[in-house]
Amino acid sequence: MRAQRKAPRKSLGLSASLVFIATLVSRLSGFAREIVMAAFFGTSMFTDAWLMASALPNLLFSTLNGAISVTVVPLMTAADAEHSPRSIARFLNEVFTVVFLAALGLTLLGEIFAPVIIHIMAPGFDHHPEELRLTINMTRIMIPTIFFWGVAGLAAGILQAREEYFTPAVSPVAINLVRVITIVVLGHYLFGIQGVALGFSLAVISQLLVLLPRLRAMGIHLHFRWHFSHPLLKQMARMAGPFFLTSSVGSIGILVDRILASELGVGSIAALNYSYVLVQIPVGLLVSSLAMPIYTRLSQHNSYREMETFRELAMQGFRLVLAIIVPITLWFIVLRVPILRLLYQHGVFNGRSTDLTAGTLLYFSVGLPGFGLSYYLQRLFFASRDTKSPARFSIITILTNIVGDLILVHFMQADGLALATGLASWVNATLLALKALKPRSQRNLAFTRTFVTLVVSGALTLFMTLALRHAFHLLTLSGIIPLFFALAFTAIVSGILYFACLSYFRYPEVGVLLSRLTRGRYLPRR
Repeated sequence: MRAQRKAPRKSLGLSASLVFIATLVSRLSGFAREIVMAAFFGTSMFTDAWLMASALPNLLFSTLNGAISVTVVPLMTAADAEHSPRSIARFLNEVFTVVFLAALGLTLLGEIFAPVIIHIMAPGFDHHPEELRLTINMTRIMIPTIFFWGVAGLAAGILQAREEYFTPAVSPVAINLVRVITIVVLGHYLFGIQGVALGFSLAVISQLLVLLPRLRAMGIHLHFRWHFSHPLLKQMARMAGPFFLTSSVGSIGILVDRILASELGVGSIAALNYSYVLVQIPVGLLVSSLAMPIYTRLSQHNSYREMETFRELAMQGFRLVLAIIVPITLWFIVLRVPILRLLYQHGVFNGRSTDLTAGTLLYFSVGLPGFGLSYYLQRLFFASRDTKSPARFSIITILTNIVGDLILVHFMQADGLALATGLASWVNATLLALKALKPRSQRNLAFTRTFVTLVVSGALTLFMTLALRHAFHLLTLSGIIPLFFALAFTAIVSGILYFACLSYFRYPEVGVLLSRLTRGRYLPRR
């Protein structure tokens, strides 16, 4: 076994800033994709068919991609301390080969049983043969991309373990650009909604053109290796199941929502999708930009047994996530209708589509703090290689979501499905926080003061946002430019008030946020 060695550590401030910039570009391109999709297909039967067809591939692909990339980071940091570079290369090649074999098996099963799977997943489509046929065809088009998702997850994990965050964060830009082009060319002009599925497959492949060259530049070349004997591979196999389950919580919730929504009116699945995409933007843009470099650094602290530093950095990130997510949640709740009118209400996405989506956006927004905290807190467990705890909590969350869906869909239709998902995210975040942070045993963290400060600051921000919404007549204001500037002014003024309140009450991380704005630092160097 090799003596422990520490790789040079980059500034967390620089890393988080680079990730934020790359993620911002990625999210903007992703949102442009959703706007184009809404403009050309709206909340139609075709959009419902596309979203239903993509539900299973997304469940498999996103969870496989996420589980591989997240698992690789702590294992690579451990390997740096205990294994030679040649041994690490053997480990990565064995993982690459396993990904290939697993993807081949899942692809064959998916192609053969696609009709059966869709009949089970979309029972409401049995009454609409054309919608059912389209859904089956699109599922078969997208299933083969599972291999490319797996390789992308492996590449992203390797890069993050080497503190290379920019490339994994910017790779979705390639996906989104290809998807925007193919939605217009293949979808709108050539093949209809099935062209969107074909474009999705091309887009997934395109991300490897961004990730693999960066790996080669670092001297990493992935090859097949048919001897599955590396000890780290065995550790990864033990970790993969719980990681996969934990990563699949959101996807399973979406899948259940779409199954039940297939029995509702036309456009219900589309409304759930458009609103869910919106509330995930701050999670994917802000929370992930913060969590990604912290996760790698926490993995390093855990590998080298720097537990006091681990706990300090973990708590700082927790308070930062809370400070960031509260005002965004309030803006989504209060300003949801003008936001939808500004962003989506173009082309075939009409007033009916806005009304349908506004309800689901409201109830998804209730769960936004839960989404953000769950994303961050799960990585605290992953960094310490505790996969069982978040997996257990994931099972509880999934069951809570399903029970809530079955109850609330009868009373609130699609809105009930969104509310059940939002409440389940709170259950997950609460369980994770109680286990990871142990607030009762750490009095010096002043949990009560933190939450009281956030409640008071949030209440004043809510009042200001409501007042400005009324002053600008945002619910009825017409014109894209006036609506944009009115919304921007409302967010800026209420945001300034919010952070002024946090500063007044001496919220611990306000100084860190201000330091990032004034000196380009996001977190102190460790």
